[in-house]
Amino acid sequence: MISKADVVVIGSGGLGAATAYYLSKRGGLSVALVDKHEIGSQTSPRAAGMVSCARKSDLMIGLIKDACRKIEAFTEETGQPLDWVHSGSLKIARRPQDAEVIEDDFARGRRTGLDVELISPQEASSLNPFLQPTGVVAAMRIGDDRYFDPAQVAVGFATAAAANGAILLPKTDVRAVNIVGGTVIGLTTANGVIESPVVVDAAGAWTRQVAEASGIRVPLVPTRQQLIVTEPLDGVRADLPMIRIMDAAVYARPCQGGFLWGVYEETPRFFDMQSLGAGFDVKDMPLDIGVLHAAADEVKDQLPFLQTAKVREFRGGIPTMTADGHHILGPAAGVTGFYFASGCNVAGLSISPTVGEALAAWIVDGKPPIDLSPMSVMRFKDQSWSEDQLERDAAWQYRHFYGAV
Repeated sequence: MISKADVVVIGSGGLGAATAYYLSKRGGLSVALVDKHEIGSQTSPRAAGMVSCARKSDLMIGLIKDACRKIEAFTEETGQPLDWVHSGSLKIARRPQDAEVIEDDFARGRRTGLDVELISPQEASSLNPFLQPTGVVAAMRIGDDRYFDPAQVAVGFATAAAANGAILLPKTDVRAVNIVGGTVIGLTTANGVIESPVVVDAAGAWTRQVAEASGIRVPLVPTRQQLIVTEPLDGVRADLPMIRIMDAAVYARPCQGGFLWGVYEETPRFFDMQSLGAGFDVKDMPLDIGVLHAAADEVKDQLPFLQTAKVREFRGGIPTMTADGHHILGPAAGVTGFYFASGCNVAGLSISPTVGEALAAWIVDGKPPIDLSPMSVMRFKDQSWSEDQLERDAAWQYRHFYGAV
């Protein structure tokens, strides 16, 4: 146990570990990465590991493009392994109104320099024969998209941060961030007090617990996400493009000779992490395979293999959703030295290299390298939201991650 640090990052998932790594690169800073569980062990390794570049705003497209470059250079930069495949993806519309969204995505993608192409349903099926053209009204190929092994990212960043001198403190439960006169002075853990002028709340599903223990409100909702990895299937290749079906919010990508697939369900289960108890681990999260069975039935005309593919792994994580679908990144309102890196909105791991570097710059230089105000918690400073409204809006953002009308 240490007694002080220049910066303490709470939470060693993708966002927290990346932030700790880029802080450790700055030199001259003592950095501690604290987690109540083992390092990088919770939601991050249970993610899908898919990078989606055709996003809803120019800001997100720019951040994701930068993250792609960092994913490609991950091993060279950190010295840690990261298996990734530049497969591209297919975005599929089954309704005319979603075809219009694809038209907008295409125009935005072309304007921002993405490799995008409008293709016919038959062309989409030829690129990935596991997708059937039945019921497809529009399709877009996104050549920039890729996927990676989600289990390697957070652990890789944390290991690289430690190599740069950062202190890793697993199994260290944070009780409260200590704030005096509106300024952070450190934090109290189950193992003792750490003095620090800067604390980053990157605690994932526990973000609200950490913040609210110090009297700071933050509007995000821990949300169950479930996925299946199938047994190997004849004809599956690692370079087959990923598939995203907009209105059903179903996704699939190659994985170890089979497919990894999941759904952003319409009525997701939310969690109050406090009520789950101090000993809760994400691996113990209650799962419901019926949700996946219903999703497979909904897309049986386009992805018939989901009806019969055998399940090799069924897993889930707890990403955090916000009311507007944007991350929560940067300083807390009215508290000097308290920063957030959360609100991943089911896309935190893929963007974590860029977010971590930006937040490290924000902390050290006093401002981010680009305008990240859409992600600032300051947008919620009136604290006028109700829990019911927050959950309704978060559920809508979850289901409509692919932009379906």
